[in-house]
Amino acid sequence: MSGIGRAPSLSSQAREGLMRMIGEMDLSRGTKLPREEELARILGVSRTTVRQALNDLAADGIVLRRQGRGTFVNAASRGIRARFSPSTELTDAIRDSGYEPEVRLLSVRVASADAAARTRRSLELDGDEPIIEVTKLFCASGRTCAACRDWLALSSTGCETAEAAVAALEACDESLFRFVREASGRSVEWDKAEIDVATPDEVVALSDAIDAAEVGDRPYLLVRSLAYDGDDEPVVVAEEYVDTSVVTFDLIRRKEIFY
Repeated sequence: MSGIGRAPSLSSQAREGLMRMIGEMDLSRGTKLPREEELARILGVSRTTVRQALNDLAADGIVLRRQGRGTFVNAASRGIRARFSPSTELTDAIRDSGYEPEVRLLSVRVASADAAARTRRSLELDGDEPIIEVTKLFCASGRTCAACRDWLALSSTGCETAEAAVAALEACDESLFRFVREASGRSVEWDKAEIDVATPDEVVALSDAIDAAEVGDRPYLLVRSLAYDGDDEPVVVAEEYVDTSVVTFDLIRRKEIFY
C-alpha cells in the first residue's frame, strides 16, 4: 500500500506544537496561553486550526477555556501519564506510561461466521460482506501489556477481495486506523466504548501465539468499542485488553453541575 506514512493533519501538528509549548512553560509564573492569533503566528497555522487543537486539548482536560478570560493550562494535567481518551492509541498510552512500545501482529484472517454476523450488525451492514479480523499483541519495553482484536468490513480496506485485504493488512506496519484512512478515506474521529474486566485466560485465548506466562495472573481492563468516522458512520469494532499494572490510565472529566 502506498502513502501509509502520510504526514499528520495540521490540527494534529498544532496540537503537538501546543503540547511542546505547554511542556516548556513555568506554570509557577502563570498558566495563561497567548491569544489564538498569537498562537497561530507562532505555530504557522490558521486561527481555525489553532482553535480546533485547543478544543481537543480542552476535551482532554489539558487546558481550560474561560469565556472572556482566555485559555489556561490545567496544571493538574502535568502529572497525568496515559490519558483514558478515545483519541489515545495503545502505542501512545504505552509510551506515555514511560515504556518503549512494540507491536506484534499475531494474525489477520477472514472472521468466523458468528463474529462476522455480530460485526455486520454493529457496523450496520446489509448483505454478507466479508469481515476481516486483526489480532495484535502490545509490549512495553519487552513486557506483554495489552492485546487488541479489531474487525472491519472489506470495503474499509480498499481491496476487492478478502484475500487481498488480508495480505495488505499483514504487510502494513501502521495502526489500523491509519490503514483505513489511507485505503478508504474514512478517518476515525470518535468512538463509543464499554468498559469491563477480563481474566488472563481470556487474553491467552485470543491467540495460540500469546504466552500465558507473559500475560500473568492479574485481571485485564477490557475496552469494547465501536469507532465512527467523520460522517458518524461505524468503521471498526474493537476489543482492547490492557494490563493496568503496566499502562496506567488517568482521566480528567469536565463537570457540568447546575446549582
